[in-house]
Amino acid sequence: MPARSRASEPSRGVARLGGMQASTGEVIGPSRRERFAAVEARIHRVTHMLDELVPIPGSGQRVGLDPVIGLIPIVGDVVAAGVGSWVILEATRFGIPRVVVGRMVINLVVDLAIGAIPIFGDIYDVVSHSNTRNLNLFRKHALDPGASTRGQQAFFAGLVLLLVGILWLAITLLGAAIAGLASLFR
Repeated sequence: MPARSRASEPSRGVARLGGMQASTGEVIGPSRRERFAAVEARIHRVTHMLDELVPIPGSGQRVGLDPVIGLIPIVGDVVAAGVGSWVILEATRFGIPRVVVGRMVINLVVDLAIGAIPIFGDIYDVVSHSNTRNLNLFRKHALDPGASTRGQQAFFAGLVLLLVGILWLAITLLGAAIAGLASLFR
């Protein structure tokens, strides 16, 4: 049997495509860092336009199209939320942890809910920058999927406690109202 060179021998479990080697089952193509750079650039362009397009003179604050679009009742907030949803979709496709995606969704929903309140919502949109917060979450967790998510987990635990407290308060107030009404008819 003639001796074969190592270059012509395929390695076990390794495929050679287009000058790149990848273990069987791995995604073949740009590295995670290259994909991150492309996705981060797209998300940054969009979040910059929505949250930080122009500086407000003398304030150190920047404002984007989100509060301007939000001036159009209902439609503006829905359009801004649609663009914000695209940011979350891009992050989800990149594979960041679900708890982080959940936090991004909460940021977007709060921005939409408060942004829908006339005048107050527009002021909130100027200072909240929910899309920039979502970009920062993406940056933190995209390159290191194993990065700690304790902050997000604590946030959701606090949110659950808050909702339980509100539900308890509502039930207590409802019970007191029913007892008050019942005492009127005795």
